[in-house]
Amino acid sequence: MNIDFYNAGMNAFDGKRFEEAHEWFMKGSEDPRCSYALATLYYNGQGVERSFAKSTEYYAIAAEAGILPAQVSAGFAYANAMGVPEDFDKAAYYLKMAVAQGEPAAKVTLGEIYAKGYGGGSRKEAAVLIKEVLASTGGEEAYDVYSRYELHNV
Repeated sequence: MNIDFYNAGMNAFDGKRFEEAHEWFMKGSEDPRCSYALATLYYNGQGVERSFAKSTEYYAIAAEAGILPAQVSAGFAYANAMGVPEDFDKAAYYLKMAVAQGEPAAKVTLGEIYAKGYGGGSRKEAAVLIKEVLASTGGEEAYDVYSRYELHNV
């Protein structure tokens, strides 16, 4: 009989039995969904000691497997030095994955990284990303980046 570690962990998580959820997710850590769940537990300190370093480690594993929220979270973690050294190249690496899936929050953060002159992108690429977000979903953060970095002049 095969045990579905992810669903067993989610059942424990939904029942607020976070330590048990952690055990199940650890047993299934080769499943990227379990890695994402572990990242969330470590980020929130649920059933484990809070650790941004461990959450970023697990977000990165899940991101590589294509899990969109993990791509965004790994990118944010590297852009904001959350448990890892600030690294705009790594942030851009993960955020580009999420941008390829159309994620607006990733576009804003990647646009800001590019506008600052980091991550291998240009101000022109930053303007394109931010304008896409403004045209589709809008948002205060996108407008803030657009204004702060004067992307209307690009």
